[in-house]
Amino acid sequence: MVLVYNIYIFDRHCECIFYTEWNRSRSPLTADQPTTADTTQRPLVWPTTATSTANRLPHDSPRNIAMEEEAKLVYGVAFSTRNIINKLNSQESGGTGGSGGNPGGFSSFATNTYRMHYYESPTGTKFILTTDVAATAASIQPVLEMIYRNIYVEYVVKNPLFNVDPTVSSPIENDYFRAVLNNYIREISSATTVA
Repeated sequence: MVLVYNIYIFDRHCECIFYTEWNRSRSPLTADQPTTADTTQRPLVWPTTATSTANRLPHDSPRNIAMEEEAKLVYGVAFSTRNIINKLNSQESGGTGGSGGNPGGFSSFATNTYRMHYYESPTGTKFILTTDVAATAASIQPVLEMIYRNIYVEYVVKNPLFNVDPTVSSPIENDYFRAVLNNYIREISSATTVA
């Protein structure tokens, strides 16, 4: 069983266009909101155009980091780690390397509390999924590819209301995308093995 904590989706301009969480105990989204049974049933989502400032935390919050700052930190960690690995790979292999949708071969790293998985699409969209440490990079890379190819492309990119202007970042506010993503994460979380 894989325990998925959250997912970040960044566009090619390094902007967080989607975030949602499932099994996260300390959340910047829920620190200033009362806990109800409803929030445990459906994941919280950020950013949204309707509530762009609603997810900022008050100064007396037990977690002193706003969602915007957390997204920047997560992107910075992934970007820096990817660049270090790319430089090491280019020195060792003479400039070649990379696997799947990850130039340079960076797919995940682990701490003592979570594992961060990374997938970069051919268009530069970056998917960062955090799971428990038991999940392996080999088992989660197909999950990230599935999210990109069969969920993101189908419900976001092919959506006629999707902003096709490559110079403008806009959050993903597609309810079908959220529903299919939530169902898929529940499916892999309840499975004994991830293929």
